[in-house]
Amino acid sequence: MKIKSINSSKDYTVSDSVFKVPMNDQVVYQCVVAELTNARQGTSSTKNRSLVSGGGKKPFRQKGTGNARAGTIRSPLMRGGGVIFGPTPKYYFKKVNAKTKKLAFKCILSDKIKNDSFKIIDSIAIQSNKTKELIQFLNENGLTGKKLTIITSDIDNNLLLACRNVKYVNVVKASSCSVVDLFDSDTILIDSKGLEMLSSRFEGDK
Repeated sequence: MKIKSINSSKDYTVSDSVFKVPMNDQVVYQCVVAELTNARQGTSSTKNRSLVSGGGKKPFRQKGTGNARAGTIRSPLMRGGGVIFGPTPKYYFKKVNAKTKKLAFKCILSDKIKNDSFKIIDSIAIQSNKTKELIQFLNENGLTGKKLTIITSDIDNNLLLACRNVKYVNVVKASSCSVVDLFDSDTILIDSKGLEMLSSRFEGDK
């Protein structure tokens, strides 16, 4: 399969084993859910009555005060006491087999090409770190107004700084892009070297 560059007349040949794979919704769903789950920190925490300091002394005598009997000021019923059924640190992890994850990548890439949402460019040349220059580059190539993921072989510092103020643009490396990076975008823009890295990364076993 051949795809034409958006800024030249050059054609790039892509492997059918990577970029022409039937969509498998279940595999893509499974990998997206796993990545989002594994990204959770699970650090929210509260102290229950056994973790709150103090409270060793009975706050007032058992009888004669008119209050309900109490044994500690760290009871959840008291101000400053422990929290009932509060959140505790959790370890979130969802395992996905390597072949399943690789298939999800192929399905998404193939679907982007099928819908004409996979664009190849010879190189992404941003001379400065100005957002204005990036917007001009996107306008010239018809990439504005779309949620865009830019995949490069090596992230240029100027490109990274220019994209920080543009909410709908995400820049990732071809060697480390995730399923969510590809899935959560309307259009993918990739440079020629990034295409080579992406192809070599997912070629091989089905």
